[in-house]
Amino acid sequence: MQLNEKSKRILDVILHEKQMTVETLTLMLPYSRRTVEYELERIQEWLVANNLSNLKIEGVHIALDVTKELFDHVDQAEWVWSEEERELLIVLYALTNEEFLSAFHFQHLLDVSKFTVQESLNAVKKSAARFGIDFAYTRKHGYHFNGHFQTVTLYLYRTIEQLMDKSTKHQLLDLCLNEWQEQFDQIIDQIEQYEALKQFQFVEEHREKMAYFLLMGRHLDPDSFVRDEENALSENVERSVREYFQDVPHLWATLTMLIQSGPKVSEEMDEEIQQNLAQTMFEVIDRFEAFSCTRVIERVALCEKLVLHAKATLQRVYTEIMPPEELERYVMNEHGVLNVLVDKSLEPFRLQLGTDIPPTEVMYFTLHFAAHLHQQGQNLDEKMKAIVVCPSGISVSHMLDHILKNQFPEFVFLPPISQRDVQQFAPLVDLIFTTVPLPLTVQEQAHVTLVPTLPTRLEQLALKRQIGKRFLNTHELPSLQIEDVLEVIKHHATIHNEKQLRRDLKTMFQNEQRMDDWKGGQPVLNQLITKEEIRLGDRIPDWKESIRVAAKPLVENKSIDVSYIETMIENVEEHGPYIVLMPDVAIPHARPEDGVHQLGMSILKLDEPTMFPGDKPVRIFFVLAAIDQTTHLKALAQLTELLGNETDLSTVLAAKSSDDILEVINQYSEEEEK
Repeated sequence: MQLNEKSKRILDVILHEKQMTVETLTLMLPYSRRTVEYELERIQEWLVANNLSNLKIEGVHIALDVTKELFDHVDQAEWVWSEEERELLIVLYALTNEEFLSAFHFQHLLDVSKFTVQESLNAVKKSAARFGIDFAYTRKHGYHFNGHFQTVTLYLYRTIEQLMDKSTKHQLLDLCLNEWQEQFDQIIDQIEQYEALKQFQFVEEHREKMAYFLLMGRHLDPDSFVRDEENALSENVERSVREYFQDVPHLWATLTMLIQSGPKVSEEMDEEIQQNLAQTMFEVIDRFEAFSCTRVIERVALCEKLVLHAKATLQRVYTEIMPPEELERYVMNEHGVLNVLVDKSLEPFRLQLGTDIPPTEVMYFTLHFAAHLHQQGQNLDEKMKAIVVCPSGISVSHMLDHILKNQFPEFVFLPPISQRDVQQFAPLVDLIFTTVPLPLTVQEQAHVTLVPTLPTRLEQLALKRQIGKRFLNTHELPSLQIEDVLEVIKHHATIHNEKQLRRDLKTMFQNEQRMDDWKGGQPVLNQLITKEEIRLGDRIPDWKESIRVAAKPLVENKSIDVSYIETMIENVEEHGPYIVLMPDVAIPHARPEDGVHQLGMSILKLDEPTMFPGDKPVRIFFVLAAIDQTTHLKALAQLTELLGNETDLSTVLAAKSSDDILEVINQYSEEEEK
């Protein structure tokens, strides 16, 4: 019995987890339960055939005793290649070998039947044709790729991108190239020297792709293909590229494209632009504080992160290279309200750019704010330490880091690291979350858990239960949401009317809407503001007294202490009238620790304005008492939308009763239909 790519991936997960369930495997890998169970039988047979420790399967639970001998056997195992692997192997072997290649050569290479080889050769011919390249057999040259050399080099790079997703990539390369690892390490050093010269770093994944491209591309013979005219790309290659990669002049043109378009960890930029960006990001933070009624702690640290990301945004916007759209699903599901507030806060950056910011770029900024708002407490020594390893780039690393921080607030997370730095940090932490397998030497220093790059809500629930049971001595699963149930239904059935199904599920989950319904979640606007929280008056000359009157309902319903009111007044005296967001509108607030007992909001509407310092008139006060950094954000986003509608705001300002105000508030208090 031999392993295939599926069983190899499953075995990799089990090797790194040591304990696993069938359910978690189906969540972490793109395989059905039946496929997983079948491949587990294959793995068990392979273990028995090689006299290795067996899988211990009890019900849905899987355990395996991991030894160095087992790791060695896995590295040296023979594989049954999948259809996609066979096609990759044919492409790479044909591009890197100059010998005459017949169907018999590939039949021997793949160890399959003549019929299977012919199917794979035909599939390669079709895929190459879509790229504008011919793959055919001639008596003189055997199987050979024909086309413009520049196109062939790009085809090689696209093939390498597919290879990177395979857990068997090293075994595939072993069949194409002899003793390639030492050459690969030298090329990595070569690229890193070039990075040092240019004062930037490629993200780890792109560096690795470039190294494989140079490793295999040096075997291409330009004279075997149609030579492009001596184009400007080749003639105008940068001097540093010529010097650092002088052994591969035929790859210079494509290599230059990969260098220019490749994602980088950070880039040097003009000092004046850097200073302007920093000033702009502080303005963004100021606006966010005003819109969210949240005081940002460690503003400089957040500003540095925003500036770093703004650099990448500048490059992507001006080169029209957009970030992946897979980000949208996660951000809009998990941080839709926060994304609205961040989007509004980014106006200074839009002015600096001179153009609009693509929605996906706004979402990256949202993740930076979300991660900062969820930073851990001060008792670091008493908590378990964790770290995230992700080679897919800084933005993806911070996304995954933020997701895991939300799931495991009990841990202190060190900043995300690259794969090559893991040996240095492993002794400092208890737990390593990684999107790629790590060496056994790392597992001996810290517990290693494999996770998807962007785990879905269900994957997060499974991970929460797994880690909670193992490290936190908890067994309960976090409460299910409607989206969780819908995701399971979509996985197994076709939904004909999702909107109605969502409503029916909502009815099941909530028979009646009470204040307790949003505990642990985010309430809508009219759940915070009822008739009891609204006051109307003619005129109050003193702005301090106006705040006291506006906040009185929150004292009466025990949401706040009187000290909270005085703190709001002191904040205005110290920082100026920052709570006046626009003419006639103020949102007084302070921090949760200044005297808040429960989340609340109250309204005071005056017929004549009260004047704040700086001659700022206010006729309506929305007093906010927040219990944390996020629970109030949905209601606040709805309030922000109301304030942005001049007609509805005028209706509120002209209201003669609490009912008139509530009628408008109710229009903005609907749960979003997704």
